[in-house]
Formats: sequence, structure tokens, C-alpha cells
Amino acid sequence: MAYTRGAAVWAFDADLWGVCVQAPTVERATASWRSMHGPSTVVEALQGDEQAFGRDFLPATDAEVERTLAILAEQRPRATRLVDELSAEALDADDPGRVLPGWARWRTIRDMLWHICDTESRYYLPMTGLPARERDADLRTELAASQRHVRSVLHRMPRAQVHRERGEVWTATKLLRRLAWHERGELDAIDALLAARQ
Repeated sequence: MAYTRGAAVWAFDADLWGVCVQAPTVERATASWRSMHGPSTVVEALQGDEQAFGRDFLPATDAEVERTLAILAEQRPRATRLVDELSAEALDADDPGRVLPGWARWRTIRDMLWHICDTESRYYLPMTGLPARERDADLRTELAASQRHVRSVLHRMPRAQVHRERGEVWTATKLLRRLAWHERGELDAIDALLAARQ
């Protein structure tokens, strides 16, 4: 998430699959959600890190798998274009004034692109009890290999998968909504960084 302490609002509607609105407080997050997406009702509230909504425990549907894969297929070319089109200087520029959550170590665009792959293949999947993959040494190769790995795992994933580890709760449905959100959110943040440099 974007804040060390904050709130996130999610929906499970097909047209909002993988959409998340974050803010420092619950009130600001829900107000932002309503201003962006219209009237809505809070169905469930969770406290703490990496828990799962009741809806997350329902088996993932084939439509949710396909929607997630479609979103990922739309996003990865955006990531690859950044590697291909930005200079090494642009990829590795660090804005010392940029505020990140305490756990975030991805300060440059290159770091953020690595973070996308590390998150999907070496955090989300194993925390859901699914196979991880080793990191490739080359970023462009890793972007392609990680995408192939995720696609393969999602096709074979038990739709009712539930995994608990180190106090976290992950399910097949939670994994899908998080995958559908994460890369798109990171790439939008990169676009904002690049726009701020102009």
C-alpha cells in the first residue's frame, strides 16, 4: 500500500476489478472512492495487514482469472516500453524528496519495475501457497519470464486456494484482485514520476 498507516477501499465488481483507492484515513479513502466511482456502501471493514475479506474466501471464478490475465496482458507492455525507451539515467534517477512507506525500497523506476516482478512471482504467489520463481539477472528478461510464470500458475491454481502464513491470509480471489491492481498502480506511479520531471 502507499502509506505506512492508511486505508484502502476495494470493490469486487467486474468493472472495477483490481481497482483500489488509498488515503491516510478511512474517511478520506471512502470519500475519494465515492468521488471517483459514485455512491457506494461499505460492506466490510478489515483491520491489520494482509487479511482477507469474506468475499475473498469464495472460490475464484474463471471470469475473474481471465479478467486478471487480461489486465496483466495490458500492463506488461507498458513496463517493457519503459525499459526499452528510457535511458539508464532516467531509469536510475532517485528523487530524495519522494516519500515512500517505511518498508518500500524501490526508489527508482528501475527498482519499481523489479518490484513488480518480485511482488508477483516472489511474494504474492508463495504467500498464496503457489510456486515462486527465481529472479533473472536481466530486468527485461525478468519482465517476460515473470509474466509467463504468473499466467501459467493462474491457469492451474486451485480456485478455492487458501493459505495462511506469518499472520497473513491469502486466497485465490485475493491473489487475483491484488495482481490486477498492483502492476497498473505501480506503472501509474511511474507515469506520475516521469510527468513531474518534465
